[in-house]
Amino acid sequence: METVSVVIPVHNHEQFIGETIESVLNQSHPHIQIIVVDDGSTDGTRNILETYKEKITVIRQMNAGVVAARNSGIQQATGDYVCILDCDDIFLPKKSSFNSLFFGTDLV
Repeated sequence: METVSVVIPVHNHEQFIGETIESVLNQSHPHIQIIVVDDGSTDGTRNILETYKEKITVIRQMNAGVVAARNSGIQQATGDYVCILDCDDIFLPKKSSFNSLFFGTDLV
């Protein structure tokens, strides 16, 4: 079964990042790699990410901007597909079913 790498760049969005991660963890596709790139956050983002340390990969870097953070995540991705998710967005519960219409498989 194909693996999907979801790359989430984040900078100072402690109020959203937990819900964003949960929305990916709650997808029906079982083979998901979650990569969160902490782009130099100075708020409580690091503490929130620590609570998910068994379920996600965290890359920490000095603040270089969202594009650099996305690129760092993509470079570490090992999935057959890569999906970018902003840190203040969520995947709806049926996203994997919706994507299956396009890819012919149950993807995120």
